Amino acid sequence: MSVVELTTFTVESDRTAEMLAARPGMLAAFRRDRRGFVSARLVRVDDHTWLDFVEWTDDTAWDESRAKGANQPEIAAFFATISTLVSSNRGVRYDDERGAVRTVAYGPHPSQVGELYVPDGDGPFPVVVLIHGGFWTAMFDRRQLTPLADALVADRYAVWNVEYRRLGEEGGGWPGTFDDVVAAVDKLDGLDDRLDLGRVQVIGHSAGGQLAAYVAGQKDTKVIKAVSLAGVLDLRAADVDRLGLALADPTAPEPAGAPPASNPEFAPAIAAEAGEGIPRWLLGGHHDEVPDRYAQVTPDVTVPLLSIHGAEDDVVPAKYSRSTVEAPGANHFDVIDPNHPTWDIVRKWLA
Repeated sequence: MSVVELTTFTVESDRTAEMLAARPGMLAAFRRDRRGFVSARLVRVDDHTWLDFVEWTDDTAWDESRAKGANQPEIAAFFATISTLVSSNRGVRYDDERGAVRTVAYGPHPSQVGELYVPDGDGPFPVVVLIHGGFWTAMFDRRQLTPLADALVADRYAVWNVEYRRLGEEGGGWPGTFDDVVAAVDKLDGLDDRLDLGRVQVIGHSAGGQLAAYVAGQKDTKVIKAVSLAGVLDLRAADVDRLGLALADPTAPEPAGAPPASNPEFAPAIAAEAGEGIPRWLLGGHHDEVPDRYAQVTPDVTVPLLSIHGAEDDVVPAKYSRSTVEAPGANHFDVIDPNHPTWDIVRKWLA
């Protein structure tokens, strides 16, 4: 169950293009500034009238957003194109199907949310926590792993696909990013009575592989098994190699199989910070400047950990993984394709 804001407004014909051009900036500001923002959909009713569906995780998030108003320039620019605000109403969205995806906040920041998928039936269902990658940056989000979530639900797992504060947005990096993934796993308590919290496993891809290992290495963790897919499991080595340096070069070619960035508006800010590699930005210094932080985010993992790395990975070298199962011919993104042969290895490991 979530809260939906239904707003009807009019725009003069000669300002329609301006309004549509301002829309992406407004949504980016919402993601950055508004706790509990989930999604927005715009519907054109007639030449001048528009209906905006904005979903929030809860009533408090909606009220907080209303109180902030046009506090960000991108939001103000969008509002300035509106001729008349006809109406604004609050509704409650109910998931008619028990198996519907729920978006749940685990903290006050817009990125402190997760999507819960539960198979049809009464359960209890084993749980897989998914942690996406993307160099720990806000250019990429949890939608990268939606195909894996769907595949796992088909295999009768409940899935908690989590978002977290990333580099480029407030609170991202040390220590917020790491605190968030731990808090997201803790949120499983009481989240749904069909979850079997004695069978919680975590899968992370790329930067998410490092975060999955971090979660699995916490004292008193709920996690009983972990999977790292093309994970950056040696941050010290990644810092030495200046991993992510290509993000500072807008002319660098896209890696093989790479999906488009989910939030490309963050690219300029990320390029400005990536000149010495992403690990330095993530942890606030190089490994010889803040060695304690590098040690803290590389805990001893005492639960079983499976690490799979594509032999043809040109984004994160396989040397950053430990106890690796090499996937011949696989690139950086093949390992999160549920139709690729490597997924069979993961499925057997989880069972």
